Amino acid sequence: MKLRTNVFFNRTTDGYGVIFTSNPETNTQIVSRENYYNDYSYGIGENYSSKITNWWESRSSLYLLGSKTNFITTIDATPGNSHQIYCTTNNTFSLSETTKLQVDYMYSSSYKRGLYEVGCMSSLNMALSQNLFQKNMQITLLINNIFNTPNLKDYTSFVNRITQVYSQYYNNRNLRVSLTYNFGNNKIKVKERGFGNEEEKNRAGK
Repeated sequence: MKLRTNVFFNRTTDGYGVIFTSNPETNTQIVSRENYYNDYSYGIGENYSSKITNWWESRSSLYLLGSKTNFITTIDATPGNSHQIYCTTNNTFSLSETTKLQVDYMYSSSYKRGLYEVGCMSSLNMALSQNLFQKNMQITLLINNIFNTPNLKDYTSFVNRITQVYSQYYNNRNLRVSLTYNFGNNKIKVKERGFGNEEEKNRAGK
């Protein structure tokens, strides 16, 4: 079992980003890019890896993240600051000598940072691999993003007393089958070959 702790702190000055501003009187929206903030981000995380049993290996991480943002330009908004939980786990199960199951999961809680609030996200991937013909052939079935959940959603900003909500939908859920075959005989032993001067070496040794 291995357990590792990470602690970090970052400081950003004159941070650059996108600002969405709406004017209800003219029914217009302005999208601008400016250096508008200073930011302090920090966090602590634990990384764990272990062979739990002879058929289960696991690698997991858990992070508690936070930030403190201040606006350095005139923006009619209040900076949001909150904590975030981010975790991942990757697990390999040996179902038999030739069959393995991989299960990976990621989760990020909702959080506020600067101008924006972001909703929670998660993702689940699974893969099943089977070795055949004395492990010369491997067939793998991979299901990526099973529930199609790690899309950016509830991306919210409150500027000029107007709430604006954005979302991005990328359907990267997919099923993939791969076949790998190793040609050649792995049992062949390579005999050491000389360089043609063994006779001279023997004479020199006498």
